[in-house]
Amino acid sequence: MESLRDVFEKLGLEKCHFEKFNNELQFKVLKKKEHLIQEGSVCEFIGIVNSGKLRSYVQNDGVEYNNDFYLENNFVTAYTSYLTQSPTNCNIEALAETEIMYITLKKFNQLIEEDFAFLKLAKYISDDFFIRKCRRETSFLKNSAAERLEILYKTHPGIEQQISQYHIASYLGIKPESLSRIKLLTYINK
Repeated sequence: MESLRDVFEKLGLEKCHFEKFNNELQFKVLKKKEHLIQEGSVCEFIGIVNSGKLRSYVQNDGVEYNNDFYLENNFVTAYTSYLTQSPTNCNIEALAETEIMYITLKKFNQLIEEDFAFLKLAKYISDDFFIRKCRRETSFLKNSAAERLEILYKTHPGIEQQISQYHIASYLGIKPESLSRIKLLTYINK
């Protein structure tokens, strides 16, 4: 994804919009394994990953299932909770020391009320999360695990160097051993 400044330019927003938004950003540094948000809490922010990496996961019967990764320049939030202001069912955890910049729901809404041009940014963020969600859902319905892995590599180039095989396997809905076999078969068939 583009840097935040590039997003503003792409949306046709002025330098003053970027500066107003940037002035409202707060910074947070997460240590490895520290949670940005946990299940049961209400998400009141949208963040941008400045550096580091995070995973989003849900738990069921004590088992964790990864459902997204957030790398540098990605927006990060528990979006359903953010929109509905109801408790989230997911967790977002840092996989390394991670720095995020974030804006609170209250501050973002104030910016939108002051200048409707900020709705372009809100729509961009909404579209980004919607598209990510749809692609993942469709991938599980239509693609094999090997195809899902290929899609992940195309969507997040270099992710295999940033995220452990264990977490990638969980994201794909397979066991780490199956991921190793898929990677071996892909390598042999090339």
